[in-house]
Amino acid sequence: MTPLPRQLSQLLLIGAVPAAMVAVIGALVAFNAYAFTVSPWDAAKIAIGVLPTVLVLGRGLWLLVAERGGPIRGVPVPEREQPELWALVRTLAQAAGTAPPDEIRVTAEANAAVSEDTRLLGLIATRRRMYLGAPLIASLSAPRLAAVITHELAHYGNRDTRLSAIAYRSRLAFARTMTAMNRHDLLQRALHFLLRRYGALVLRSSARLSRRQELAADEAAASAVGSADTAAAFGELAPITRSWAVFTGDHLVHAWDAGHLPADVFYGYRAYRAALGEQDYEHPQADPYDTHPPMGERIAAVTALNAAATVPVPTGDALDLLRDPAALLDAAVLEALPPQAREMRRVDWPTLARVGDLAALRDDAERVPAAAARLTGRAPSPEAVLDALDAGLLADLGAGLGDGIGAADPPRVRLERTRLRVQKGLYGAVVETLTGSGAVHWRESWPSVGTAQLDERYRQSLPELVDAAVSERPDTAPLRALLESASRSLERRVPRGTAPGD
Repeated sequence: MTPLPRQLSQLLLIGAVPAAMVAVIGALVAFNAYAFTVSPWDAAKIAIGVLPTVLVLGRGLWLLVAERGGPIRGVPVPEREQPELWALVRTLAQAAGTAPPDEIRVTAEANAAVSEDTRLLGLIATRRRMYLGAPLIASLSAPRLAAVITHELAHYGNRDTRLSAIAYRSRLAFARTMTAMNRHDLLQRALHFLLRRYGALVLRSSARLSRRQELAADEAAASAVGSADTAAAFGELAPITRSWAVFTGDHLVHAWDAGHLPADVFYGYRAYRAALGEQDYEHPQADPYDTHPPMGERIAAVTALNAAATVPVPTGDALDLLRDPAALLDAAVLEALPPQAREMRRVDWPTLARVGDLAALRDDAERVPAAAARLTGRAPSPEAVLDALDAGLLADLGAGLGDGIGAADPPRVRLERTRLRVQKGLYGAVVETLTGSGAVHWRESWPSVGTAQLDERYRQSLPELVDAAVSERPDTAPLRALLESASRSLERRVPRGTAPGD
């Protein structure tokens, strides 16, 4: 199907459900108007039942036609600053049989996309934008990124983007209208039954057309860059998407509450992905409402083409296409974070691990020693906790935490919960103390953010020492010896003078 007939078919499918909604509204209004000519009193009673349905359908249609303005996401990439990337995009656009975009923007999403500002239901295009996800640029080779770019540019050549925004709003309007209908109202329940089946038929047809558009864009990418790099690029998309979601949710904001962010986000992301190694991702099964074919089918179709590359693309990493890539990708990440991110301190990954882990431990690391201090009369410290444990005051420590650990549970359960809480608090207090004395160092430990490691002078395992101290038969001597040794080491390193205050 050529671009113009495809566009007309898409327009008809997009308008089918809204047209049905308009027809229903028109029929209800016309029926009420006719009833008014027969009996105004009866027409008023009919209007009471009809008006809620008209309002529900009207709100759905308003969602379709209302303007959806808002800030444009991503960091703009001027051609004067990134001429190599722009030169490649222009070459690939020519291969895809279309004009290049007016803007390129780098986003913090693990995705690539194109859009077009249009008027007159997509008949006139005013401005084109291409969005390239920073995770893709950081992860893909240049030829594989070129395959992704060509796929997106092919949507321009096939005029797929002209109606994409209104198609999305049409599906959203239909879904929200169905959700808003009152199933207890007889008229709305009947309309829900009819529109749901009619809308499902139209949406399935629209999804089939969209899947054909995706396959056509895949073929264009393979023809330009070659089947091998196109299939490989598609195979990397799911691992990048999933790993980036975990990375941003766990690693990037590891020390957010403490006001810190990593200085080099994508160094960490690449190290995280490398630590994960090769992982098999199962591609989801086909769904009749999906706008994209299953990725496994797309890869198989591209591979079957056995197409050779026709566009010269630089070898190496996609990062090599950019000048000062770290600054650009970092700006894209900051643009997607809340404004306070720009004021945060940027630190290396071991420091981020230390700050984040200590912040996570701080609450218990303060409360447990404070409870021990009240029991022993000592200042709050790890040693005060050890004194309380040696005195058999574990249960009293739990009561002193003041948050009612399992008050309704049996005594044995309460004791074990207290043991876990005291263990965490003691570990946090010891780690904080040893970090201050220089006996604990923090290092990268991917795929976790980092880990605390005792200085090589100490052969013990810190978690094992803490476990021994909080066991049913507390053995606190090894942990006391470690704390005392670290304290003596710190004293030897601190210079002392003769001036007042030294």
